[in-house]
Amino acid sequence: MEGSGEEMGGKGGKVLVHTGKGKGKTTSAIGQIVRAVGQGLAAKYVSFFKGNEEQFQRGTITVLRKLNVPTKNFVRDHPGFGRTSENRAQTECVEALEYLEEYFSDEEEICDLLVLDEVNVALESGYVKEEEFLSLLEMKPDDLELVCTGRGAPESLIEEADLVSRIENVKHFYDDGVVQRPGYEY
Repeated sequence: MEGSGEEMGGKGGKVLVHTGKGKGKTTSAIGQIVRAVGQGLAAKYVSFFKGNEEQFQRGTITVLRKLNVPTKNFVRDHPGFGRTSENRAQTECVEALEYLEEYFSDEEEICDLLVLDEVNVALESGYVKEEEFLSLLEMKPDDLELVCTGRGAPESLIEEADLVSRIENVKHFYDDGVVQRPGYEY
């Protein structure tokens, strides 16, 4: 293709949303990180509800750290799984917004691509308030590419986004009793 990246739509600054009930939202976002790092860009991964520290350290996170991608996890589990209280989830989601607000304010720390994995679930569950998150988006540095993943993205975020992928579940082995497999689902 002819032309520079600027001529083809500019670099960075877009808001992407991966939502829906199908498998592959996080996988797509991780692929975007790998692509960005491969192009010499800096990326960061922030997640919600991704398990305890042991779970968080394995698989994908190990590879991201080998690629020198900073990672941060808020809220161990969704309260719907019964291992985290609603109060703790609310508190940690508030901490996450404060962390992101501080991050957006620190020009020296800003990367090119930021993934907020499962933030849509935090929004859908009400642990992150839509109005507060949309206000946070207004603070997003202009050149920062932001990817928001998870089921249940609110319409307000979909309207704000530059790209929305709705991933549909057509068929899944989980329906046949096959649970998560290391190396494939985590």
